[in-house]
Amino acid sequence: MQGKNQRTEKWRQIILEFNSETSYKNPFLDAKISAVFTAPSGRELKREAYWDGENIYKISFAPTELGIWNYKVIADEQSGLNDTTGEIECVEYCGDLEIYRHGFLKVHPSGRYLIHDDGTPFFWLGDTHWEFAYKEQWDQSNHPGMDSMFKGMAKKRVDQGYNVYQTNLRSDSIMGGSELYWTESENGKLPNVEFYQTELDRRMYYLADLGLVNALGFAWFMSIINDLEGQKHLARYIIARYGALPIVWTLAGEVAGYKGGEEREILINEWRKVAIYIEELDGYGSLQTAHYTNERPFADYYQDESWFDFTLNQAGHGDFSISSDHYREFYKKYSKKPFIEGECFYEFCSTLEENGTRMCTADMLRRVAYMSIQLGGCGYTYGAQGIWDNVWEKNQPNPMNIFNRFDITWYEAIDGVGAEQIGYMKDFYEKAHFWEFNPYEDLDNKEDINPFGKKTPLVSINGNRDKMIIYYGDGARKTIKINGLKNGAYAAMWFNPCTGEYSTAFENIKIVDGSWELPVKKEQGDWLMFVENQEK
Repeated sequence: MQGKNQRTEKWRQIILEFNSETSYKNPFLDAKISAVFTAPSGRELKREAYWDGENIYKISFAPTELGIWNYKVIADEQSGLNDTTGEIECVEYCGDLEIYRHGFLKVHPSGRYLIHDDGTPFFWLGDTHWEFAYKEQWDQSNHPGMDSMFKGMAKKRVDQGYNVYQTNLRSDSIMGGSELYWTESENGKLPNVEFYQTELDRRMYYLADLGLVNALGFAWFMSIINDLEGQKHLARYIIARYGALPIVWTLAGEVAGYKGGEEREILINEWRKVAIYIEELDGYGSLQTAHYTNERPFADYYQDESWFDFTLNQAGHGDFSISSDHYREFYKKYSKKPFIEGECFYEFCSTLEENGTRMCTADMLRRVAYMSIQLGGCGYTYGAQGIWDNVWEKNQPNPMNIFNRFDITWYEAIDGVGAEQIGYMKDFYEKAHFWEFNPYEDLDNKEDINPFGKKTPLVSINGNRDKMIIYYGDGARKTIKINGLKNGAYAAMWFNPCTGEYSTAFENIKIVDGSWELPVKKEQGDWLMFVENQEK
């Protein structure tokens, strides 16, 4: 039997629909239907079908090579689908979205940063939406400039340069999510296909159509306790239904929890089983990580495991000090896996500092964002109070009010100036070729490898030692000497992280002995300087 020929663009999802000749008692657990797709090169990619109600099974697939792909269905004989074949023609993507122009994400061979499938460097800039799956409003908005809360927020972040949505399905029973994703039947639990068809599909597809990578977690850490099989079932269904979209699996929120001891080990071990299961099912080899707990020193579980592709750190919201030393030490220890600061000082958040709470400002979050990049990171996830906790209106009950003592709503948070400024940061590092830079080490003075104090700038330098990025934090008021530079004539530009504007710092400074003492910063506030040797 030959299926109807179809066409799709490279890296873009196509959904194939099949009708089973039999009705299974439990159409999720009992049906075994998948397809093997064979590329023009001979590469094979397997995708499992997902049940979509009645006797309907669908297979989502995104081709990774141009040309004719052949597929063959593998199924139970009673379904009448076994050995069904067909062809899909993959043509060149004709749009301008980076994730489809260059392909899904992977880790660069150096282990230092992320790239697209074709090798193009990828600077991660995320926005945090923990309740995107069913609590953010699709058809309503109380923001005067947005008709839809969900669509308006996503579109605004794309316009600001963001390329990642950091989300979670929140399938936790405490959130009521467990009742949404599943329905009870006389033959066991079944996916609640009505919820997927009417609610989650449109959210997942909308983000994908904007070119956003969905950094998706399945639940919060506690949901794995006594429900390993439930979380594995959810992972299986989500991978089948959405695994051909631009996805990064982040496993669970704050995986290890905060009780420590035996419970910590249980959480880490049980979520590991889900991660390994994801690795087995995901035919695309989509990147995997875990949304870390807030710890000092930084959490490091799973670092030596093959499924764990990069670090998604959580420096927190002031309950621990946030020091450059923590980033520096972690990067030295785990420099072969990309590092991304995934949760720190959300804008408008009520901080948890021991000397009293205050509102987190754009100045505070910029300090951590630039610090994490200058000391080895390859991306950053922004967040805003009122969005991650989904505050629709003032004075509404909020179980997370400890973080929202200033009663910030989503419609205030989405216009936070810090979000715009972090977009400038991504643009700066992309133009500077962030992938060429590493934290500065004084090669001429091994006893003083990191001559940074709290008052001095943070320096990153390229491998040829003829380009530098210098970040002057608001408190920086001292200079340092940089050694081991390539001699020659240098020029430099100032970059204002608040406005995204460049200005000339100097046009011709000669370095003759490989050493240069950094100038003081331009003026009060935080500034960056990009310095480059002009002698090619």
